[in-house]
Amino acid sequence: MGGFTVDPDEVAGFAERILTASQEFGDRMLLAQEQFPAPSAAFGDTPTATLAYDACQGATEAVMTAAGALHAVLEGDADRLYLVAFSTQQTDDDAGGLMGGLLGWLA
Repeated sequence: MGGFTVDPDEVAGFAERILTASQEFGDRMLLAQEQFPAPSAAFGDTPTATLAYDACQGATEAVMTAAGALHAVLEGDADRLYLVAFSTQQTDDDAGGLMGGLLGWLA
């Protein structure tokens, strides 16, 4: 029967990299949010300037909503990876204690 192994330290390291990426992404989102949408004056004073500004503002809000959702997913994934690392380490520790008890009983 096939199996697999999990190195809790590797999983925790991966979780840390995901969390760092999530934090950097969140910081960049905040910077972008400060830059957009462009001021209404940037669209000029033509009859369609207001429509262009409204479209830009709507697109900016949609992008920021999607980026916020992605940020939340990254943070959640990091949390779940940390949980996998902790659970795997706990299982290894429990199994080691059980094996030590069995070996002591056999001796």
